[in-house]
Amino acid sequence: MEEPERQTTKEKLIDAACEIFAEKGYRETTVADICEKAEANIAAVNYHFGDKESLYDACWRRAFEITSTLFPINGVLPENPGLEDYLYSYAYAIMHRIFSESEAGLFPKMLHQEMSNPTLALDRIAQEALLPQSRFLGEAIRAELGVCDEGKICRCMHSIIGQCAFYNFSRRLRECVPGCGIMSEEDINRIARHIAAFSLGGLKEIKKEPSL
Repeated sequence: MEEPERQTTKEKLIDAACEIFAEKGYRETTVADICEKAEANIAAVNYHFGDKESLYDACWRRAFEITSTLFPINGVLPENPGLEDYLYSYAYAIMHRIFSESEAGLFPKMLHQEMSNPTLALDRIAQEALLPQSRFLGEAIRAELGVCDEGKICRCMHSIIGQCAFYNFSRRLRECVPGCGIMSEEDINRIARHIAAFSLGGLKEIKKEPSL
């Protein structure tokens, strides 16, 4: 039997830092915290990453790669999808990421911390991770509404994203309510279906509005 590959110090630092950044946020996390959890020398962060900020960038990028690989935005699209299929696929992926107890849940937790107490990394996170996901929705909405102003498309897109984001940014509130902290697979799918159906109804009404 082959022995499992040993992690390098750099990998241990990223794993440890991802968990602590997700729990405490960038500013409340110290290099000492990370090195202690990774069982690494206190100088290891500077040696491998240069500074804490560069390690943070490596962490959120890795966390996003994991969550978007396990739960891709287009992961449950059928052949020849309609608008509701796009809405459901988006909500399905985001909800599974938010409620995941595995590594896939680290990025939403880090994003929650980042939005609560922004750092200089927020612009990079938006450009590299969040905006490409938004375009997935925007293109589906644009195809449905046809020719209309970009402002209307953005408002529709933000309204859909906001329904999903609520479940991430209300973490502490949900943890106080019995039964709301951990969701079953059935619960998650039900939420995703609701968001898709609710959003579809709204978009149908928007489509009736006269173009200005």
